Amino acid sequence: MSTTPLRYAVFGAGGIATVHLDMIATQPGVTLVGLCDPADPSTWRIQKQYADAPRFTDPATMLRETKPDLVSVCTPNKFHAELSLLALQHGAHVACEKPMAMNMAEAEAMETARAQAGKLGLINFSYRNVASFRFAREIVARGELGRLLRVNCVYLQSFLGAPAQPYAWRNDVSIAGFGALGDLGVHMLDGVRFITGLEYERVVGLAQILIPEKKDAAGKTHRVTTDTNAAWLSELSGGVIANFETSQVAPGYGNYFRIELSGEHGTLVVQSDTPDDLWLHAGASLTRYATWKTDLPKQAVPTEFFRNLKPTTPAGIVRAIRGEAEDFPTFADGVRAQRMLDAIGQSMQSQAWVTLG
Repeated sequence: MSTTPLRYAVFGAGGIATVHLDMIATQPGVTLVGLCDPADPSTWRIQKQYADAPRFTDPATMLRETKPDLVSVCTPNKFHAELSLLALQHGAHVACEKPMAMNMAEAEAMETARAQAGKLGLINFSYRNVASFRFAREIVARGELGRLLRVNCVYLQSFLGAPAQPYAWRNDVSIAGFGALGDLGVHMLDGVRFITGLEYERVVGLAQILIPEKKDAAGKTHRVTTDTNAAWLSELSGGVIANFETSQVAPGYGNYFRIELSGEHGTLVVQSDTPDDLWLHAGASLTRYATWKTDLPKQAVPTEFFRNLKPTTPAGIVRAIRGEAEDFPTFADGVRAQRMLDAIGQSMQSQAWVTLG
């Protein structure tokens, strides 16, 4: 792979910024030229190895002075569109956190600006890196499950329901745009589409706020305005029915993301808690007969599959900039997920199915 030098900068100094730094700034030929966050630098969650990078509090100043080739947007959701557009205007490629934007209009504006600038745009749908998810995608693409018949997807966490967990920006709809629906649901929307290769055609859904208020770290009480759990039913291309449930208030669950698919010749399950394994019952002969004893044996992802497995996000954008063919989640993928988030919101308002164009 070419190691054409790349100048790299990051908007945002929270925990997710470290993920981008560790996967992008550490690559050969990449130079970290700037970090930007309006917060007091003493509160930045940046690891020591990146502490010497130039620090800024104003985005335009950083872009003007550092002239990066690539920028990561690792801020609260409210600022994704604004900062991505600014970076594109300054001639940089963009790796943006999910969800892509606060609404469909912002997402479309980001993709339009990216195309006009002739730059690459990545949305960090991180589960595309998981070995079992990628192997499941290959199984489906090879037709080993036959025609797909059904999808079930859940993503459950407990942290928001825990009184010891303080209020944060993710609980404010004016900054986050969504709660569980956008934070977790967007991974579900992309994950199902990534593995199955199917598109969403219509949806009906609802969401709730089950935790009305929380205290911040200083003890001040705030109203929670983001959804704590959501559920929706979708029809995918080919008439496949898919049902989804997500919650941030399910006691006992840490980060439990599970996708189950059934086809004519098998059932397949992947989940985040066991990223190197899947559950698989498949084969035309095996599924020719009904079974009255549930049989979904655990199957390790083959060792050889790991050999050439490279993280596609956010690291893949570096390889793509350097001309290597790369299958990373693009701005266009982000727009598709955003379209579904907006459609679910419309469905909640109308209490009816919404068809996607």
